Amino acid sequence: MNLGTSLHWVSTKMSEKTCIIQDGTEVSYSELWKNIELLAKAFLKMGLKQDDKIVIFLPNCKEFIYSFYALSRINVISVPLNPQLTSFELKKIFNDCKPKGIITTSLLYDKKVSSIFGKDKLVIAIDKQINELLSMGREDRLPNFKTSNNQIATINYTYRGLGKPLGATLTHGNYHHGAIGYVRLTEVVTTQRFLLVIPMSHIFTLVSCVIVPLLRGATVVITRSFIPSHILKVIEAHKIDFIIAVPTVYISLLKNYDKGRFDISSLKYGITGGSYMTLAIHKEIKDEMDIELLQGYGLTETMPIACNPKSRNRPDSLGVPGHEVGIKIVDGEILIGGPTVMQGYYNKNGENQKFLRKGWFYTGDCGQLDEDGYIYFNGLKKDIAKVGGNNVDLKEVKDALSSFPGARDVKLDAVKDDLWGHRINAQLNIASKKEVTEKDIKLFCKERLAVYKIPKKISIN
Repeated sequence: MNLGTSLHWVSTKMSEKTCIIQDGTEVSYSELWKNIELLAKAFLKMGLKQDDKIVIFLPNCKEFIYSFYALSRINVISVPLNPQLTSFELKKIFNDCKPKGIITTSLLYDKKVSSIFGKDKLVIAIDKQINELLSMGREDRLPNFKTSNNQIATINYTYRGLGKPLGATLTHGNYHHGAIGYVRLTEVVTTQRFLLVIPMSHIFTLVSCVIVPLLRGATVVITRSFIPSHILKVIEAHKIDFIIAVPTVYISLLKNYDKGRFDISSLKYGITGGSYMTLAIHKEIKDEMDIELLQGYGLTETMPIACNPKSRNRPDSLGVPGHEVGIKIVDGEILIGGPTVMQGYYNKNGENQKFLRKGWFYTGDCGQLDEDGYIYFNGLKKDIAKVGGNNVDLKEVKDALSSFPGARDVKLDAVKDDLWGHRINAQLNIASKKEVTEKDIKLFCKERLAVYKIPKKISIN
């Protein structure tokens, strides 16, 4: 079943209800579905066909949602990418999946894409072309598309310590099962207002803060600012009652919260994921802000698959698995099975044979299960760090540093950090006749690594 089918049903039942709020603009469910259909027809007119791959390289915005559902509607494969990625990183991904085109903004295209994207590729600058595309789609009817559960919906890139990006191929069936399971776990209802603050390109956000609330007829408020005081003002202004975020966001809100200045009494629950939140931080947020956080768990390769139920919250755990999700522990490693597990990594047979075995995905996360089925996190087996909820491949960082002229003996240390999860420090030797500073190396890295991957401290021996 196409992942847009359920959204179409919701849009007919709640046509006039507001589903998206962004920058003071409200979009109803009927308007959302109308724009999705118009864009889908425009994409067909531009020559897109089933199984073509289109990159979505956008900041958080309603146009991301329109584009994502419009592409899925016509069985085109979306490749959502984080806008913080550099041209250097994007080129690796483009070479791997060979997309037919990209949906982005004119600024991102000029800054990061134009120099590495083939002139024969389709480029849609959504900020300048959205009205033209919607007009283009007003003609003709949209053909009927048959979508099986095994039809690939997205290729979502992630890292697991191998020094290269891996594209997780996720199907319409994966999304359907993942969303239904998460709805049951989180008990989302129609009247709720969700705050969307972390990147939609992350599977955590895409499922739990876009697909799930829209599936339930709730309202999603999009904010593009990461400034804590602005987020707190948005919560107050829109009476947000549910938030999806990573621990870094919650800790930043806690540090900037002033009960006399911000009224966030509407916000009672939130889901935290992306990296592990300690019991001490959970308690401090509950005591100071009166927000009950439900810790969840998932991966790009499996979707969000576990969460603490509201009525049975165990804050030190990752929660219980969702509908039809299988969890087992083998040699201390968490294995996941069931209908939310990806088909495999795109064009990576070796990695698929290593990490997908007999229907089970080997996560590289260490953990344990208790007698009630709750999952507990015991650390990472794979060579990555978690920085602000992002996976940082330590081999990729080391390779970037090693490519600096004269660099030798590069060593990395991922240190636990209360705010960011991990802080990466680096040491290296430089064989050079001229003086090389830490700033020189960071500027070099800035061209090759997203900002959250660059070591905070670089020591030159």
